[in-house]
Amino acid sequence: MDSRDARAPTPSNPSNLAYAAHEFREALIPRRGITPDRCDAAATELRNRALVAEERFFAAVAGLPRRERTLAGHWENAAVMRYRYGLEVFARAEDLGADMLAQLATHRRPSLPALTELCDACTHARTLDHHQRPEMFGAITRRATRRLRTAPGDSAGADHDRATDRSCIVDQAELRWRIRRDLTSLLVENALAGNGITREAERHLVPWLKLACETLDSPMSIDGLEDVAAQWRERRRPYMLAAADRADVIIIDQIPRQRATLWWKLVHGDEPPPPL
Repeated sequence: MDSRDARAPTPSNPSNLAYAAHEFREALIPRRGITPDRCDAAATELRNRALVAEERFFAAVAGLPRRERTLAGHWENAAVMRYRYGLEVFARAEDLGADMLAQLATHRRPSLPALTELCDACTHARTLDHHQRPEMFGAITRRATRRLRTAPGDSAGADHDRATDRSCIVDQAELRWRIRRDLTSLLVENALAGNGITREAERHLVPWLKLACETLDSPMSIDGLEDVAAQWRERRRPYMLAAADRADVIIIDQIPRQRATLWWKLVHGDEPPPPL
């Protein structure tokens, strides 16, 4: 048989990429905590092992279809950020990409929706990293936060002012309105022009917001309201980076309020009227 027709497994085989990614990941994990200034034999061995595995990984990527190359690129970035630099904000993206790469061993190609979710997870992780390390990246940019506001009508420059002007003392009606405002904002943003961060919020935050709104439709005790508020504050923090202080609330008993007139309902919707 002509040697040109003997098709042995090549680096462009998707199953080879799955094995190379597994090997690369296994080489990266021990590098956690190895700082660049460490020059002992153990650290050097770990670096060399990771370098060899990285070269094999990129060799396996070469020649593959665009979908597999996109998957490999997103996962490699998340894996390096997580294991080499210790940034756990990339953990979800890295785990998601690793699971998708493992499926290549069974000849299951990544679907376009799954790739979109992976891309969104990487975008979200990068934004969180920039937000958590302002000393390195500077203040988070207007462009990065314009999809993280809690109301479609807010301007990026006015987010903080509008958040702090509203009282932190709330009753059940005010808490329910603020949570519904987050929910409506995210749904509208994604319907009009969502991005990776708002789509991640719709996957992981919106289901809880819907459940919380249903729960708050019935009377609750102060302890129950404080539990809902604490969960809301914790769950929204990774997604609603701008005006985060809107969730810093103090729960009290029902506040006596003015009667909601027809004009108020038309202009303000479900927003509670001002106190008496």
